[in-house]
Amino acid sequence: MLKEEQKNQLAKIIQKGFPIDPNPYHKLAEMLGISYTEVLSQFEEWYNSKILREISAVMEGDILHYESALVCARVAQEDLDIVVDTLKKHPTITHLYLRNYDFNLWFTISVPTDSGIENHLYYLKYLTGYDYYPLRRKQTFKIGVNFDLVKKTNQTEKTEIPSTKIKFPKNELTEKVKQIIRAIQTSLPLSDRPFKILAKEYSLHEEDLINFLSTSPYGCVRKYIATFNHRNLGVSYNAMTVWKVPEKELELKGNELANFPEVSHCYSRETFSEFPYNLYSMIHGPDESTVHQIVKNISNQIHLFDYLILYSPIEYKKTRLKYFLLELEEWEKNINILEFKILN
Repeated sequence: MLKEEQKNQLAKIIQKGFPIDPNPYHKLAEMLGISYTEVLSQFEEWYNSKILREISAVMEGDILHYESALVCARVAQEDLDIVVDTLKKHPTITHLYLRNYDFNLWFTISVPTDSGIENHLYYLKYLTGYDYYPLRRKQTFKIGVNFDLVKKTNQTEKTEIPSTKIKFPKNELTEKVKQIIRAIQTSLPLSDRPFKILAKEYSLHEEDLINFLSTSPYGCVRKYIATFNHRNLGVSYNAMTVWKVPEKELELKGNELANFPEVSHCYSRETFSEFPYNLYSMIHGPDESTVHQIVKNISNQIHLFDYLILYSPIEYKKTRLKYFLLELEEWEKNINILEFKILN
């Protein structure tokens, strides 16, 4: 049985970067000076209690020719259940939340650029009768979660984010490469040679996965990490704080905001007439009062006072975004997504 500080240290390591090694759990044991059995037992405990969600790759969608957006909608209370049920069925709607605001339903979506987000949202409007407003990311100031298991808060360091990205050449996105990406997006098993087991499931070789993760062709693998279920971890208050910032100050304020360790994600986004907030941050904490105090402190320090704290009382769907999903290909094929808007 690991001590609390050992559990916390292990959790911080695997949230920052899981070892890319034929025997990663042995590697973690060496790093912490504990036994392989103790490491596996801790992972089993986290999985059984649904604290640990998965160990998998986080990919750079734009490098892989995908486009993404945060989307909001104003949905009547009596229609929420049926609208949510429809949205949950979309293969690449990954984070679907109810939030305490007039625009009460929020989700993230990512689709191949050839398909187009507008086409998907148009079809979802056809199915549900509601308008959907995409808020595309304009600039990333910070991205990454690292929960402290003791303090029940996020503690993420700000790192440099490449300003330019090279697209993965389409002619190099072979079926084998797509299969490798599908494999590394699948949660790593608990075993002696987990990459070997995972590779076999996808008719690949262990070295295919390890080499791809180690080299990250064209920077397409952002990181390989463990993801915790923050609600089961005791970090139950999830606040998306949105700020209204003068355009000329946006980059300065975005970088200032990203410097706070309690901020896990920080982006500038597009706006629309009814929602003029252009800087977004995610802040997690054990309860409402703690998070509100964090936001207040940040507000006072960076001198931004026009903001909203959007809490999510209900999490309808939360999964790691996956690329080259066969389910999405089938979904698009069934409705002929590129022709649907023209025909209707």
